[in-house]
Amino acid sequence: MTFLRLPPLSIRGKLTLAAVVPLASILLLVAFGAYHLINGWIVDEAQNKVRTDLGAARALLQNEEARVADIVRLTANVPDLAVHLAFGELDHLGEELDAVRRREGLDLLVLVDAAGRALLPASAGAPLAPPAFVGRVLAGEHYAGAALLGPPQLALGGEELVRRAAIHAPARAGGSPAVLEERGLLLVGASPVAGPDGRVAGCLYGGILLNGNLPLVDRIEEIVYGPTSLANTGPGTGTGSATIFLGDLRAATTIRLSGGERAIGTRVSAEVARAVLERRETWIDRARVVDRWYLTAYEPILDASGAAIGALYVGLLEEPFNALKTRSALTLLGLLLLGCGLGYLLARVISKALCRPVLKLNAMALQVAAGKRDLEIEATTRDEIGHLTGTFNRMATALKERENDLNRLNRELEGEVAVRTRQLEEKSLELIAAQQELLRSEKLAAIGSLAAGVAHEINNPAAIIRGNVEILQMELPPGASGREEADEILKQTERISLITQNMLTFAREQSFRFDTVELNGLLAEILSQVSHQVELGRVEVIEELDLELPPISSDGPRLRQVLTNIVVNGLQAMDGEGRLTVRSRFDEREVVLAVADTGPGMDAATREKIFNPFFTTKDEGTGLGLSVSYGIVQALGGRIAVESSPGEGATFTVRIPRQPPGSGGE
Repeated sequence: MTFLRLPPLSIRGKLTLAAVVPLASILLLVAFGAYHLINGWIVDEAQNKVRTDLGAARALLQNEEARVADIVRLTANVPDLAVHLAFGELDHLGEELDAVRRREGLDLLVLVDAAGRALLPASAGAPLAPPAFVGRVLAGEHYAGAALLGPPQLALGGEELVRRAAIHAPARAGGSPAVLEERGLLLVGASPVAGPDGRVAGCLYGGILLNGNLPLVDRIEEIVYGPTSLANTGPGTGTGSATIFLGDLRAATTIRLSGGERAIGTRVSAEVARAVLERRETWIDRARVVDRWYLTAYEPILDASGAAIGALYVGLLEEPFNALKTRSALTLLGLLLLGCGLGYLLARVISKALCRPVLKLNAMALQVAAGKRDLEIEATTRDEIGHLTGTFNRMATALKERENDLNRLNRELEGEVAVRTRQLEEKSLELIAAQQELLRSEKLAAIGSLAAGVAHEINNPAAIIRGNVEILQMELPPGASGREEADEILKQTERISLITQNMLTFAREQSFRFDTVELNGLLAEILSQVSHQVELGRVEVIEELDLELPPISSDGPRLRQVLTNIVVNGLQAMDGEGRLTVRSRFDEREVVLAVADTGPGMDAATREKIFNPFFTTKDEGTGLGLSVSYGIVQALGGRIAVESSPGEGATFTVRIPRQPPGSGGE
């Protein structure tokens, strides 16, 4: 007899057949309970509740906003206001506006003229930039909404208002530092004030401060969540809460910290801040508020320009909903355990015969975990195990490709690290150069002090020698024996006097007189007169001057001394033949002057000592010219540097600020 052959059952089919009877009834119960307990009530009802609560809170805030706008509009339309404004009767007008502000409970009531200048209150003081909405009101519009005002604008309402607006935001662990927020978030209303001719003569705006406005948020919580939310211990202790944010800081809230104080100054989470404050979206989801989880609703508070300057929040404590979810989950878990227990007893008997191929796959997986990648398992069956084998082979290939990608990324990262290391080395070299510059300045100061003492001590005997030599010259006629030696002694005493004079000049405290200096003109004068000091010979002088070089504020005679010294040194270095190039240009806030020669240049040792006092490469010279020039440039707030290599000439670069140091100019 031929029997009908049934297709072989897969492992999944065998396990399903063993467990289908007990699991089918349990899964029906789970689906029914999950649908009605979780989806049908907990999630939907909670979301709808906070969405409705946000609308109610928004309506309360809009009512307060409309109240402020009505007060300002009615006050601005009072005929006496326009008359007092037109005739400049500000004292009487200030008393009336202050009375309105006090009577209507406003924190700020300001009158500005048609140019946007604050006229009242009388403590307005120096001119302030008006808030952004004032321009729209002066154009004839009315405005009602939120505004963010800085401390100078808040000061129009008095120092007490500035103090009330201050919010101390503590530092976050591993996050933002502690800050003091001094700006104020206000609900404002603004209306134009018409003059006798019907044209807009000014603007009146007023508002209430939301920073620290606890009665307002308490009223929002009480109206939205009912008196039971406040319980017996005050706001912030029930299941509902309300908050007004200034930026990401809680400016007024019913939420309390563990110590019982209001959570003013704490911050909203970064995820909510990005959605509400950056993308100006309404957020309705669960969120961590201070130290507890809430079902929350946030919406941005916008200013006149449409920018998000704060947020309105309402929320329900998640703990009661979690308790309900826990009870539901325990019920479902009990049903699932019952069904799974029955299924396990049946599946365990059948799974013994199916373990061998799974164990083989496990052994191969351990080899992959140990680092082997070129593995491939032959699929011997066409059931789920066979499909799993193929999936395993694809996984091993994907892991190999991923490992190759990681190696490539590591190489790229090493290259980036090398670039950063080079940048760090460059910064280190700049720091070393700055330290060397500081050591040079300290060294020059010490040498200058020593030079002053030495010069004073040398001057006295040199003066005596010179006087005696002059007497001796008068007694010795020309051509007499010893007259030539006396003339040489006088010449050398004059050289000693010149050296000591240069030493005193180097050591003396420089005094400067700042005036407007046209550097291009100064350079032209120096170049036209330098031939009187140095024989030019066949030296070609090239001028590459920036014709749009701005004038600077500096000491012209001192700059002439510095530039003349550099130009003369360059000409002397070329020994009557070569090319001297003088350049000028403007670089941001300083003028850059460069003098380049084609002389023999200098080695590194000479460059290091070129600005040292008494160092010179010339047979006749005191070695103080560049030292004095260095000190003058430093005192003018500038810098002087030299670039040179042997046989390639030298370039001296002088950088002078456009404004003298400490002037605060641009």
